[in-house]
Amino acid sequence: MGDLVAENQLEGSPQWRKGLRRATDPQLTGVYADRSSVFAGEGVTLFVSTQAKTWTAQAYRMGSYGDTQARLVASSEPQKGKFQEDAGYRRETQTHFAKWQASLSLDTADWQPGMYLIRIRASDRNDWFVPLVVRSASVSGRLVFVMSDLTWQAYNNWGGRSAYEGPGGRPDRSRAVSFSRPYANGSGSGKYLAHEHPAVVLAEAAGYPVSYVAASDLARGDGVLAGAAGVVFLGHDEYWTQEERARVTQARDAGVDLAFLGANTMYWRVRMDWNGPQNLPLEIIYKSAEEDPVGGATATARFRDRPSALAERELIGQQYECFPATGKFTIATPQFFGFAGTGVKRGDTIPAILDIEVDRAYLGAFTPTNLQVVAASPTECEGAATTSTATYYTHRSGAGVFSTGTMGWVLQGLRESAPTRAFAFTTRVTQNILDAMVAGQMGAQFPASPNLERFDLPKVNTTGKA
Repeated sequence: MGDLVAENQLEGSPQWRKGLRRATDPQLTGVYADRSSVFAGEGVTLFVSTQAKTWTAQAYRMGSYGDTQARLVASSEPQKGKFQEDAGYRRETQTHFAKWQASLSLDTADWQPGMYLIRIRASDRNDWFVPLVVRSASVSGRLVFVMSDLTWQAYNNWGGRSAYEGPGGRPDRSRAVSFSRPYANGSGSGKYLAHEHPAVVLAEAAGYPVSYVAASDLARGDGVLAGAAGVVFLGHDEYWTQEERARVTQARDAGVDLAFLGANTMYWRVRMDWNGPQNLPLEIIYKSAEEDPVGGATATARFRDRPSALAERELIGQQYECFPATGKFTIATPQFFGFAGTGVKRGDTIPAILDIEVDRAYLGAFTPTNLQVVAASPTECEGAATTSTATYYTHRSGAGVFSTGTMGWVLQGLRESAPTRAFAFTTRVTQNILDAMVAGQMGAQFPASPNLERFDLPKVNTTGKA
């Protein structure tokens, strides 16, 4: 743990937050990078458009740093501003993309591996950010935090369309989204600040041996998880390729622990074209096997749908139930090792962390036979009553798999602004899980105690929300 302990004791850079306040509109200043991740020492090229006379690129490594949560590691010389409007559009998939000229290349040779936000600091005080993962040469013995760039891009509506909506509403959405464009939300960070950052701060502050990868790394290459102690998926990792699922499943089957600290994980199956517009990745998302011109197992639909029909609960232990969810996280198995030190009893409720989207365990096919329900929370989704769950199971390989089943775990609970009890509970449970993963083979240390049959849960989704 020593490398990250020493790193996070360095002086932080609170001015990164000023950049967030100045990041108001990507039409005034916008930026995207030619890749989501690099190995330390590789270069990254930025594409910048700004109405300002000059700008500088500032690279911030995200962490704790005495509660400043970022450290400035590099800053470019001032660059001449250039407003770039050239954009492309693929009518067949309703895909928007920028056709900007390269503005600046950064050398990451002296950068500590980690999660970064690169700030474009414009002279007219209109800033924007772009996220970048700097990977470790090896993840052996480390916890791998997955940054969900495939999901960030699906929600990105730069150009007027996302995978959800277009000018004409939902039917007018993109069927493929390009990485050749700025993130229009999160001040340019996509969904990083909302769904990953609080967990990054927790892990870095505690000195866990963390390495970072992008979801697109798992979609693209083998060996990304070789030797990992555990893999952690954070608040909202909804879009996966079939290849990513296969690689994570292989890791579990080889004894690598998994933790899912969110909900609605691995819901949509997508397909990648690595040489899309401007030779940057294109994420294909028809959301319908019938509409997708490429049929078979790679058709872009829900994982639980035909033709593959391999429900996500086979890997996660449970699966997406409904949105928008309201309720209180309710303890079902207080003796669960992840709850150690929290003082909870059966039936205790924790406010604030059951929020937005939730998952539920399902008895029957695809569900691990030794699934343990550790929380079972009465939940309402726009008048539809259901139960959301948190689950744990163990695999014969020795791996343990934990799932919180709520998007609010990171989004709400791990933020210091959360209610005191919610913050203390989610922090302690997350640390208990990470401690067990670092110690090695969580499932071998803490075998699951199957109890799913004790809960009166429907075998089908009754909410109409998934």
